[in-house]
Amino acid sequence: MKQTGILAVALAALMATPAAAQVKFAATPILQSGATVGGAPIAYPTTDSAEVTALLLDIGPGGETGRHMHPYPTFVYVLEGAIDVEMDGGMIHSYKAGDSFLEVVNTWHNGKNKGTAPAKVLVVFAGVHGKPNLMRPQ
Repeated sequence: MKQTGILAVALAALMATPAAAQVKFAATPILQSGATVGGAPIAYPTTDSAEVTALLLDIGPGGETGRHMHPYPTFVYVLEGAIDVEMDGGMIHSYKAGDSFLEVVNTWHNGKNKGTAPAKVLVVFAGVHGKPNLMRPQ
């Protein structure tokens, strides 16, 4: 009888353990910054219709994004491969899988895959509903 009581208490204790306490996970910081790669401070758009958009870019060997600029903060994370981002003025930043950065705002630039393997890039825009997240030259 005594053993049954101990077993019941032990079983109750296991069942009372919150499920969340049994879940295991790891969080790896990717980026924390208050400025873009160009050194400008981040400025969020003033709006009552904020919208976050995420894209997965596949850039093949020799491929490029084409010249463009972003009016809002843009987070980039290179998942696979490598890219070079060339800004007006000739400055080039090189990124490989695992690298992340905040794109320059209101500055023309072009992302290129100069390697022999495809590049996969996650791009997240903090923009405004109904407004473009990037502009191309006219």
